[in-house]
Amino acid sequence: MKRLFGTLGLALVLAVALSLLPGRAEADFEICNKTSRQTWAAFAYGEGGEWVSEGWWTLEAAACATVFAGDLTQQKYYFYAEDNTGEWRGEHSFCAQDDSFRIVGDSDCKARGYYPLGFIEEDVGENVDWTANLIE
Repeated sequence: MKRLFGTLGLALVLAVALSLLPGRAEADFEICNKTSRQTWAAFAYGEGGEWVSEGWWTLEAAACATVFAGDLTQQKYYFYAEDNTGEWRGEHSFCAQDDSFRIVGDSDCKARGYYPLGFIEEDVGENVDWTANLIE
């Protein structure tokens, strides 16, 4: 019985010690709405040699949304956002639609029933996670 408690005690000490070690942070691309208004965001990235655009994430005022979960393995990612007063727009065109979407390909948007939007380029460098902030 003493040996059982010794083994359980050692296991408990190891479990507590391991939980205190610094862990690897979750890696992802997050968009944070630093405004006082609700916003909607879309995100674009490369996958298997194709461009993919996805949307829409609803971001309440002062809230964040993870738009890409996992390590960022590319150097550049793209996003677009809008609210009732304006938009965060860039020079890189990707396809979108009004309803929720996941669109493969960034060309011939209108011919495929979508519309083009200008996305902002984010150069994340070698970071495995990134936060883009929407500010007023």
